[in-house]
Amino acid sequence: MAAPAVMVVGALAAMPQVRHLLSPAPAAAARQVSAANLATGRIADPGLALSAAIGEAGSARRETYFSQRAKTASGRGPAAPARKRAAPVSSPPDSPAVSVTPQAAASSAPASAAAPAAPAAASGGQGTPNCTGSGGMLPENFAAIVDFLVAHGYADNAAAGIAGNMYQESGGNPESVGSGGGGLIGWTPLPAGYVTGNPSADLQTQLAAVLTFNSQWSQYLPALNAAGTPAAAADIYVTDFERAGIPAASNREASANAVAAACHI
Repeated sequence: MAAPAVMVVGALAAMPQVRHLLSPAPAAAARQVSAANLATGRIADPGLALSAAIGEAGSARRETYFSQRAKTASGRGPAAPARKRAAPVSSPPDSPAVSVTPQAAASSAPASAAAPAAPAAASGGQGTPNCTGSGGMLPENFAAIVDFLVAHGYADNAAAGIAGNMYQESGGNPESVGSGGGGLIGWTPLPAGYVTGNPSADLQTQLAAVLTFNSQWSQYLPALNAAGTPAAAADIYVTDFERAGIPAASNREASANAVAAACHI
């Protein structure tokens, strides 16, 4: 009964993967287990007895190994804390597109020269002038004068009344120069740069200056634009704006009516 067991042990001892299990202590334990089991009759096969012994020996070795490892680790002091992973960095949300409104843009823009005040809304109607004709009591450049004024918010009757006043002051000629004054509405004194010898450029310069001049009397603009006829507008302009020393109101009224007829107002 002992010979087969010795042969099996010898064969297993020759295998590298189990050689380390066959130390004298496990072998002795195997003989003891085998003898005890055989004596009691619980295991009849010596090979099974050997396998059981090897399994018990391996368990004993593993317990010893882990016990020794735990003791070694306990002598090293507390284990180092686990490294904390950095939280992923998320990009900040895009800043809302700063939205700029017209009011904000106006408040942030650099200050500039104030534009002339726009005339109040007219109750006398505002048509689209279609000026034709010449001669008679029509001032020079009357079509350009009326178109400019209407484009800048003046009622059609008001534009015709202003043009009638220009007929009396300068004949509608921007290069007109009189004693102490000159230009479309007879500025006195005549500002520098209004009359330069370039009629086209001077006409535009002086029309823009008329808007500025009228804004000095802005309290009368509503009445001017509300005038029911070109002649009534001419009277308001000479009285409240021009304040002419020689009114010659009839000439202004007649010219205003002629302008209105020529522009189909």
